[in-house]
Amino acid sequence: MGEVYIPIPSEIHKQFPGFFPSRDVHFNLTIPTGETFNAKVCQDNSKALMTDPNKALSDWLLRRVFNLKEGELATIEKMNELGFDSVIIQKDNNGNYKIDKAKSNSYEKFISNE
Repeated sequence: MGEVYIPIPSEIHKQFPGFFPSRDVHFNLTIPTGETFNAKVCQDNSKALMTDPNKALSDWLLRRVFNLKEGELATIEKMNELGFDSVIIQKDNNGNYKIDKAKSNSYEKFISNE
């Protein structure tokens, strides 16, 4: 309970090498409320974004964004209801990152350079 990671598609690493730090290197990740979390890319092929503590990301994403109760599942149907299906991550010149929800189909448009 309370643990979540955001999958990072391999296409992101292919099109934007070096955007994220190396695996297990900590960096600042700021959410829309202005709170900053300690985050890292982890798992094989740097396929996951997690925070430390992991509960920080789940509290923001599952409780504040999805408004889910403990144990309630996040589904694509719920995301469609809320009007988003992905997140957007931006990096500033100092290597600090910001995360926010992204409108439905934003990822597909972004990755296809539309």
